[in-house]
Amino acid sequence: MARFLATLLFVALMAQNALAGPLLVAAGAGYKKLVDEAAKAYEAKTGQKVELLYGNMGQIFGQLKGGGGIDIILGDKSYLSASGVDFDSYVEIGQGHLVVAYAKGATLSAPQDIAKAEIKKLAMPDPAKAIYGKAATEYLEKSGLADKVKDKLLVVGTVPQVTAYLVSGEVDAGFINVTDAKGVADKIGGMVLVDQSMYSPIRIVAGILKETKEKPEVKAFAAFLASEDAKKLSAAHGL
Repeated sequence: MARFLATLLFVALMAQNALAGPLLVAAGAGYKKLVDEAAKAYEAKTGQKVELLYGNMGQIFGQLKGGGGIDIILGDKSYLSASGVDFDSYVEIGQGHLVVAYAKGATLSAPQDIAKAEIKKLAMPDPAKAIYGKAATEYLEKSGLADKVKDKLLVVGTVPQVTAYLVSGEVDAGFINVTDAKGVADKIGGMVLVDQSMYSPIRIVAGILKETKEKPEVKAFAAFLASEDAKKLSAAHGL
């Protein structure tokens, strides 16, 4: 009987340890500034630290499937839903918006201006790995611009890589999200919104994994993301 009770205690402790530990939130790299601010606000409010991981979705799911210990993933709901990952629920963050941002020295009055001769280099995120790359591809195809810009199009891994090229002036224009564009507004020439009817809706959510949904840290952070404070943060970042 004593051995049986000891075994039960060991199993209980193992289960408790599995639910313990730091909270790890992963997000698409284009939402780094928003998630950084959300994590800081949460830490200031609760005293609990959040570990953060950024990258394209391919990198994030690769780490998750390799046992990376991720608890919550922030990204496009359609991408998360189709990933094959077992999510318990989603917290709505906001609506994503595609923009064409342009470097200092360049001028765009509308997205279709990317076809003009003065726009010599145009960047976009990889459509196979980043939702805004997929949205940009849809826009180019629907607008009839794909063939017109193909010779000046540079495909990179993530939204922040496109943004970095814009800031440095290595490209004249690039497809990114409004959140990232707002974060570097003083370092680029500006941005123009792409008509949302020209690409599939982008619903940004926080996906709560089934295997970690019972962690107190996960429940607490999910509740914070659903709060009015978090919604105000999202709105400030264009969501």
